[in-house]
Amino acid sequence: MNFLLLQPDEVDEDGLATLHGRRARHLAQVLRAERGQRLRCGLLDGMLGEAVVEAITPTTATVRASFTRPATPVHDVLLLAAPRPKVLLRMLAHAAALGFARVMLFRSWRVDKTWLQSRAFDPDLQRAQLVLGLEQAGRTRLPEVLRFDRFKPLVEDALPTLALPAQRFVAHPAAHNSTRTLGPLRGPFALALGPDGGFLPYEIEQLQSAGFCPITMGAHAQRTETALAALWGQLDLMRGRATFGKE
Repeated sequence: MNFLLLQPDEVDEDGLATLHGRRARHLAQVLRAERGQRLRCGLLDGMLGEAVVEAITPTTATVRASFTRPATPVHDVLLLAAPRPKVLLRMLAHAAALGFARVMLFRSWRVDKTWLQSRAFDPDLQRAQLVLGLEQAGRTRLPEVLRFDRFKPLVEDALPTLALPAQRFVAHPAAHNSTRTLGPLRGPFALALGPDGGFLPYEIEQLQSAGFCPITMGAHAQRTETALAALWGQLDLMRGRATFGKE
């Protein structure tokens, strides 16, 4: 926990919040926080600020928080073919840390249908992982998670009605376009990522029809966790170059 993320309903009108459980233990046992110590903090779906430790025990902590700075806006969208349950929970934390505003989970052909019945689809478990990702990265915006149990209705019915970014990419090892040759990107993007076995050619065609450009990082396919971090990093680098060019 690099960052103290507070829920709106646990902060009173004077900025006081009393913490129990995981966060309190982390402050006491890992950070070894003391009274008067200042911590970076944020309000879930709100602003950034600072919290001062008012009191602390091995199991509880009271802090006084003030929120003075706007959080970094997030607009990117992740379309993720559901991976194995344990991997899915880790990837939700990664997605929150990277700054995706929305995660759309769906079943493609190579996704085992039993995975969608696992506890990894429990909204409370997913929220807990998203919060861990926000705490890691110092973000406050909780990503929206949408679920689609079938690929075709997602592409044909849902995607046309959703406000997705105009810049859209689908990871595909056999694509002709490489991330190395992408020009500068401007603004948010949507990224579609398949399972470890990849998308079927039919699925790639359907995503292309929805405006997604197939891209590859090279001839060597990566696991979904690695691909997510690497692809987002390369796309964000191209976005940074566009911003740098304006300055």
